[in-house]
Amino acid sequence: MIENVSALYDKTSNCRHCQATFSTKRIRSGTLTMLHRDSDFYTTFKEQSLNPIIYTVNVCPECGFAFTDQFRDKLAPWQKQIVDEQITSKWRPKDFGQVRQVPEAIVSYKLAIYAAELTDQPHSVKAGLYLRLAWLYRFQKNVAEEMRFIDMAVEEYEQSYIHSDYTRGDKEMTELRLLYLIGELYRRLEKFDLAIKYFGKALAFRNHTIESGIIRMAQDQWQLAREEYKEKKSEQKIG
Repeated sequence: MIENVSALYDKTSNCRHCQATFSTKRIRSGTLTMLHRDSDFYTTFKEQSLNPIIYTVNVCPECGFAFTDQFRDKLAPWQKQIVDEQITSKWRPKDFGQVRQVPEAIVSYKLAIYAAELTDQPHSVKAGLYLRLAWLYRFQKNVAEEMRFIDMAVEEYEQSYIHSDYTRGDKEMTELRLLYLIGELYRRLEKFDLAIKYFGKALAFRNHTIESGIIRMAQDQWQLAREEYKEKKSEQKIG
């Protein structure tokens, strides 16, 4: 437990809605030991209770507005009004600023998703919330809920690609990385034709990028999606 406590620190946050100042936990980056990274970038750490995604969402204890650092800095008057009506008026004060378990993290993401939808945050921001929520369900081995939120994530990532807002939600997100991720999420949903299409778009960057690691991943997953697609078709014929 001492190790857990030393890995956590308190960060002061200001609510984007009511401007209240509150404290929330964060993970010290140097304290983590990575064990494995999945093909959709979900990372498994030696101490999974310290996975940073558990603490990504800030939840204001005063008004109930939940947000991440990727949300727009300020809310417009109409957004503030809708948050007051749909969130704050129904909020029962709860402190998410202490040590979180996965179930509490899941609640924090659902609050942030609701807030993001109400305040019309960029598609990339909503996509990131859906994907990380899917990862929390993967951690719980709840496949049905994981796939449900992967489906929502890929829809928002596609919209992010169409509207070119993908750098808004993740500073590391590039067009190539986004195309690869859309392909991989479709592959996991067994929508192999769409997966192959997006992996193909990613591979078109082959001679125009320094992101050689993503190109290799796209090549591997494109090949895997093709094999899975053939297998699915042959099963349908037999059936």
